[in-house]
Amino acid sequence: MAREERKKEDLYIKEVRKSKNFFVTSSVKMDGDKERTSTTISSSVFTKMKNDFDAGDFLLDEHLIGQNGSIIYMMQQMQEDLQDVYNEVSASSFQASFFPFARIDSGSFGVVSSSLVPDRDSKYDLGSSGKEWNDLYVDGTAYIDSLDLNGTNINTTLNTKALKTHISGAFTSLSASIATDINNAGGGNADFSSVGESIIPTIDDKMDLGASNKQFKNLYLDGTAHIDVLSADTLAKPVAPAILTAQSFKSTLVDVSLINVLQVNISKSVKVEGFASEIPGHEITIINLGSGAVQLVRSTKGAQRTIYGSSNITISQNEVYKLVMSSNKIWYVL
Repeated sequence: MAREERKKEDLYIKEVRKSKNFFVTSSVKMDGDKERTSTTISSSVFTKMKNDFDAGDFLLDEHLIGQNGSIIYMMQQMQEDLQDVYNEVSASSFQASFFPFARIDSGSFGVVSSSLVPDRDSKYDLGSSGKEWNDLYVDGTAYIDSLDLNGTNINTTLNTKALKTHISGAFTSLSASIATDINNAGGGNADFSSVGESIIPTIDDKMDLGASNKQFKNLYLDGTAHIDVLSADTLAKPVAPAILTAQSFKSTLVDVSLINVLQVNISKSVKVEGFASEIPGHEITIINLGSGAVQLVRSTKGAQRTIYGSSNITISQNEVYKLVMSSNKIWYVL
């Protein structure tokens, strides 16, 4: 957790120094012929002292060297220390640490132990258009009023136009029909180059694969297509295995939902009271190859899956009958 922001007292910078100048310089004429007092020295005299110092005359005076040599040596050593301090604590760094309005041209933050908070709201930038940061890592929440994503502004509601422009990749789950999602996400085009998992809608019997005016072209399946109702203009091949040869019947209601031709090869007579199928218009051809007769039990009650008629029909060996299912799922003999 970040600590409390640093205060002025935390900087350990004293407002008042213990020592003051040795003297002050003055350009005002002093009393009498005095050029200096215990606190003040004439500017002209100080200028001459500076000129002598710059010329190095103090090093040529044997008397001065004898009296003040040790002091001159100490001040020479202090000069090196002061240079080191100056290099470490530059004016800009000092101002930046003490004055919040100062600007640091360059710097390095190794470890930040407290929050970085500007003193004014909505005024300062982090980087610029010509000097951008590289990556931004945020583990919490980024509170951004406006987001410019590679030249496109995305407002707080994440407008649809921006999403269409920048969202790419595959869908891992479907929240609406595939046709609607693809159209909204990328202007009507998407590429599923490799699907590693099943594509499953979130709600049963609600979402479409394509639309009446935006149809897919070819459908290739290596497994089984489980379709409740099939609507096709033409069928190049039968939808299901065309012929099934039955050696026996488990029930008098025979399931023909996946076949077009039923071959019966049974040595004893059998009864058939109806056929199970969910496709109106389904046609089934019955061929009796066995020695036992196949009796079609008919009814006029109009129950689904029954064979309509007032009298039963017997299909002898090598005879063929054909039936068709109506829209109310009743079979009629052709």
